[in-house]
Amino acid sequence: MIKNSTRHDQGVYTCELRNKVGSQESNSAVYVAIYFKPIVQLTMEPPTPVSELDRLNITLMCKVESGNPDILQAVRWYLDGELLKELPDCGGNATDYMFCDIDPSKLLLEDVGRSFHGNYSCEGMNEAGWGPLSPDEELMVYYPPGAASLVYEPMRVIKKSSVTLRCSVDDAGRPETTTYRWLRGTHLIQDVTTANWTIDPVTLETESNFTCLAYNKGGEGDPATVYIEVSAPPTFIERLPLYHGALVNASNINISCRVECSPLCSMQWLKDGKLLNLNSSSSLYSVSNTVIPPDTRTSDFESIRSMLMWNMSAWPGGQLDRIHDSANYTCQSTHNEVGPGVRSSTAFRVEYPPENITVSNKIVNVTEGHIPEKVICSATAYPEATYQWKHESGTFITKGNNALIISSPVSRTEGGNYTCEAINRHGKIAQKTFINVLYKPECGITQGEVDGKLALICAAHANPREVDFTWRIKNENDTLEENIEKKGLQSILMLDSHVENFRTYVCVANNSEGPSVPCERDVTLEISWWGKLDNEHLIIIIAIVVGAIVMVLIVCIIIIIVCRRKRAEDKYPSPSATKDKSMPDLAGSPSDGLLQPDGDKAFYENLPFHGMQSAPNKDAALFTPPLVFETAV
Repeated sequence: MIKNSTRHDQGVYTCELRNKVGSQESNSAVYVAIYFKPIVQLTMEPPTPVSELDRLNITLMCKVESGNPDILQAVRWYLDGELLKELPDCGGNATDYMFCDIDPSKLLLEDVGRSFHGNYSCEGMNEAGWGPLSPDEELMVYYPPGAASLVYEPMRVIKKSSVTLRCSVDDAGRPETTTYRWLRGTHLIQDVTTANWTIDPVTLETESNFTCLAYNKGGEGDPATVYIEVSAPPTFIERLPLYHGALVNASNINISCRVECSPLCSMQWLKDGKLLNLNSSSSLYSVSNTVIPPDTRTSDFESIRSMLMWNMSAWPGGQLDRIHDSANYTCQSTHNEVGPGVRSSTAFRVEYPPENITVSNKIVNVTEGHIPEKVICSATAYPEATYQWKHESGTFITKGNNALIISSPVSRTEGGNYTCEAINRHGKIAQKTFINVLYKPECGITQGEVDGKLALICAAHANPREVDFTWRIKNENDTLEENIEKKGLQSILMLDSHVENFRTYVCVANNSEGPSVPCERDVTLEISWWGKLDNEHLIIIIAIVVGAIVMVLIVCIIIIIVCRRKRAEDKYPSPSATKDKSMPDLAGSPSDGLLQPDGDKAFYENLPFHGMQSAPNKDAALFTPPLVFETAV
């Protein structure tokens, strides 16, 4: 007998008999089946979570983990601890009849939505009775968040300030949303996923439609959209320059400014703080205002460009007055709803090219080796002129300084004209000063002929050019006073045809800077006849000699040609004469066949130069006696 049997006592039983002789097991066996209540486990197909948007069918299955028998006769289904359904359901009405002949271990949930979400459990019954309730299994049904609402603050949004947009939902969905999607216009903002979005600073692109929506694993909620209108206080996009200049005779003068303002503002112009009168037809000015739409490339809101134009035809003489028409002009805007007006001023000046240029000294005298005084150059101009100095050789001495300052001792090559140029953007003007470098004379003596007489010429190079000359004979104290003629920078000393002794003549040139280094010239004891000749006479004599030689050569050549031609005629007589002389008359005497000598030939052979060969051609050599000039310096 098995007392207090449990599921573990179930099985096949046999008996065994045993005595002193031995033991023997029974030939038959008995199977003992112990019924016990089923223990079940709930499973789902397909597994969760699922999305409400998919509208899936889910099958709940109550599986027997242990129990005897393991076939369930009935199953109770629970949702969040409350009885949902008991199968089979064989009630009396027609609706219950469809749940009568089914497998109670399976429950089909159709078109699963958010209301199906919860903890499901089951309990099964077999012949032993109802077993315990299975552990809960959660059916997770995801669904998107609810419709969004969108607000922003502050309500008046101003450029360069900040604005905060707040997106919220009444139903956060499942799972509860913490992420949001933002769009500006149609552009998705990738880096913003929070419920609040602060834009700082506000720009032109902030003036747009903004959309937000919440989303989770169940999908996206309905979006909300709001339009943000941005205002811009008056602000300069293009200010007036601090300075504006116009040429005195300019025909087209204008200045302009550009102000950003939304809502739009109006523009005004002032001269020296007073509003310009622009209503009169004879006004000196006119104004053109142009509205410029917003520009997303520069993030500029709508703006207005105002241009003030000078009506030069109404000005006296059609040009500006360089003194009275210089003034301060101001461009200013009115205020708008979000900010005060702005203003910008420029200093307008009448400009003109350099004129009335002067130098402090037009001629500067300086002794070689000394430093000259500085020269100041000045001119009237607007804008102020810049200055540069350059030498007549083209070399720039100074730039940007109106003073010509030579700080080192000058040489004579540095003298000459120095030009000062005054320059501004409208032109330039020049003035010259002359640096006159003074230096002692330098001299040299040459020998020649003046009026057919032998002379020594002392030539000097000096500044100043007012030069005096002194002649003397070397190693003698007395100066020469006679036969001397001065011509500018030359002094001519006339010499006799013959000089009794060898002499060295000394010449000294002197000006206000001092005497030169003495220059010397040696004169020989006696001068040859050709030495007395000047170059012109010497050339004429040489030409006569050369012409005579050429004439003699021509006569000789003519004689030689005539003689050779005569000899050729004698050697080769004419055919008629040869025939008569070579065929004598046979009837005559034998002596008649001999040829008689020709008379001309005999005459030629008797000439004294007969038998002489022709002289070869030679170049005529021209001998010119040398001129000896010696100079000792």
